[in-house]
Amino acid sequence: MIFAVYALAIDKYIEVVWETAVRKYRISELRTLIDQALDERDEESFYRYSTELKRLRKGE
Repeated sequence: MIFAVYALAIDKYIEVVWETAVRKYRISELRTLIDQALDERDEESFYRYSTELKRLRKGE
């Protein structure tokens, strides 16, 4: 019984770590894409990436 609870806790921890890593990677990727959109004066992409970045940062 205790092993099952421990295994469940470990699974949840792994899930949180994975989601955090994926979110941090995407945030880094979005910053690069935003810089690129600014360099290219691509207003549509800038707003799309900025909106996604804002949404992801709320989850931090």
